[in-house]
Amino acid sequence: MDRNDYEWKLENEWLQDVLKEAQKQLDKNNELKEKIRTDAIETQKELWDDVGSVSAINGLDQIVDFMQFINFMKIQKRSHESSRKFQKKYERMLLSPYFGRIDFIENGEEKAGKYYIGISNLINDDLDFFIYDWRAPISSMFYDCERGEANYKCPEGVIDGKLTLKRQYKINSGKIEYMFDSNLKIDDEVLQDILGKSTDSKMKAIVTTIQREQNKVIRNEEYKNLIVQGPAGSGKTSVALHRIAYLLYKHREEITPENIVIFSPNEIFNDYISNVLPELGEDNMYQTTFKEYMHKALGDELMKEDYCEMMEYILDSKNKLNYENRISNIKYKSSVEFLDILKLYVTYVEKTDRNFTDIIFRGSLIVSSKDLQELFFKDYIRLPLKRRLKKIKERILFLIEPYKKERIKEVAAELEYTGSYIDKVEIMQDSIAIVKEEMKGIYHEISRITEFNLIDIYRKLFEKLEFFSRELNIEYCEEKIEEIKSYTLENLGGQKLNYEDQPPLLYLKIVLGDIPKASEIKYVIIDEAQDYTPLQYEILYQLFESANMTILGDLNQSINPFMNVGGYNNISHIFPQSNTCIINLTKSYRSTMEITKFSRKLLNNEITDECVQRNGDRPLLLGFSEEEAIKERLIEDIKVYKERGHKSIGIITRTVKEADEVYNFLKGRVHVKAIMKDDDEYVSDTLVIPAYLAKGLEFDVVLIYNVGNENYCCEEERLLLYTACTRALHILCIYYSGECTPFLKERE
Repeated sequence: MDRNDYEWKLENEWLQDVLKEAQKQLDKNNELKEKIRTDAIETQKELWDDVGSVSAINGLDQIVDFMQFINFMKIQKRSHESSRKFQKKYERMLLSPYFGRIDFIENGEEKAGKYYIGISNLINDDLDFFIYDWRAPISSMFYDCERGEANYKCPEGVIDGKLTLKRQYKINSGKIEYMFDSNLKIDDEVLQDILGKSTDSKMKAIVTTIQREQNKVIRNEEYKNLIVQGPAGSGKTSVALHRIAYLLYKHREEITPENIVIFSPNEIFNDYISNVLPELGEDNMYQTTFKEYMHKALGDELMKEDYCEMMEYILDSKNKLNYENRISNIKYKSSVEFLDILKLYVTYVEKTDRNFTDIIFRGSLIVSSKDLQELFFKDYIRLPLKRRLKKIKERILFLIEPYKKERIKEVAAELEYTGSYIDKVEIMQDSIAIVKEEMKGIYHEISRITEFNLIDIYRKLFEKLEFFSRELNIEYCEEKIEEIKSYTLENLGGQKLNYEDQPPLLYLKIVLGDIPKASEIKYVIIDEAQDYTPLQYEILYQLFESANMTILGDLNQSINPFMNVGGYNNISHIFPQSNTCIINLTKSYRSTMEITKFSRKLLNNEITDECVQRNGDRPLLLGFSEEEAIKERLIEDIKVYKERGHKSIGIITRTVKEADEVYNFLKGRVHVKAIMKDDDEYVSDTLVIPAYLAKGLEFDVVLIYNVGNENYCCEEERLLLYTACTRALHILCIYYSGECTPFLKERE
């Protein structure tokens, strides 16, 4: 038997030992799960037999007994849920218990320890480790170190030693398919195997192929705020989700998924990534979008424009009368200068006199305007505006209550004296009604001086916009400011709130005290960071000021040309530099080399980031005389690529209007689905989707519909086309009618 056969024999023997232990623990867990289920049924029976139907008539003792049963049942439910999670863990282990192994000799020791690395720990009753969780401190060496001198950080400090072996496995259905020894990085054989396959309907965990630069982001806890910049396909979202799994593992006593929130670009993407954490054995955290959070916070008083509606307007309304005015507004309200004006305005609002008046009832002074000024500017000065006004209102109502009660007594005596009543209840009801009417004016005045009208506060900003611009010494064109002012004031009088006006309103609502800080949130993940404005970052910082933030983006994928971060320097004043770190991911894993190089030539700036050495077909650029011919060719190509075994085909259009047109042509001729709204469900299929909804997604095949000069002619649309091209894993076909976009002509 040669060394290779001997190694295989030893590895197979070890695998059998691991599977045997995993099966033993699964059986034990299933027995416990069944016992919990049986006990739960018995508890429910006892509840009925001992307590019966709960009623207030039966007294307090019965309710106490009932609550004891309910609390016990809650404990049983939690135990059952825990055993269910363990069952899934062991079932996964029986299929593929580990994917890596390192042999490490700690300094001062004579013999190397063997450490097998998998999704979860496996420890027997004697506390022997069969498998180490990939998030355990010692496992970091699998991703970060080459053979030779190595170390890892643990609670006891830095452990130094020597790495003598680094081995990778592919285990399926409890059998080793292959194994090999590697050195510095996760070997390209594994990457090629995974990246070369068709994409699934959900994003998959990348735990077996995490690279050193990705691991640096996942385990980084030196800084409160991380900004991660990386090219398309560098695994930013996957890294963010694995970072969440790492934090949940390391700080399991302090944080739960309820303490984490991820802001995704849209609901489609939320659905797409929903499988990663469960694959890693963790429950999903709270997933939302900025739009969803904002619309919920602003309430339903006004109709609000959707983000998708704004994108459609930007892309499809260039010939409309007020288009340039609207674009100027979007740019202005997304700028750092406007954020500075908002901050100045908040200070102004909080210091502005409220025109308090004396509160007088039937000649008696309840509270003077001077006292109210004192409360507003001194006693309650530390509170934000909304809470100050609320406290003042409560104070006035408290002071007026004795006068109100005394007046009700007087009126009741007068009514009783008339002799027209025989029922004292009726006298009291009428007395209250009369006094309420008498006090209507006072209550109206109380409401006036303590009113908090968000739209009105926002409107007054624009009524004095020139004043605030001058105060900050902002260079501005008087004509431009006047246009923005009149456009905004006119639109605020309408029935629908433009999207660009919603973040400023949300900001005012937060800093003026109408929304509480989310102190229970300890970690915030912001994905597609390039599409957030400085104002939106200020909002998130205000909402989650005590939370750690991980911000992930690619400045080359800004799908909205007018409403974006611009550059990370624009938010450097929001996040303290001493506690903020920018990490660059420099390698792309998604597309073939041919697609990556083709896509990067669309950009004005030189991209030097690496890409995985995976070859494929060169992208195709096909011209047609008319759009109908593109649609006919789409049918042919969809059939061809489906026959070749590609599962997901993305037909990416510029707008929803175009997507609808293409979808209606294709349906009935080929199997096809469509995504037209940001809350549609993502499916791995032949899918028609507008470019701005496709960000973050990936497809085996991308067919980009009509990049003719009429569609992609403005510089602002260059990054939208780049983003569309970078969705492709294996095949990229681009069609145009008439003359091709100048962005692709530049390549010739």
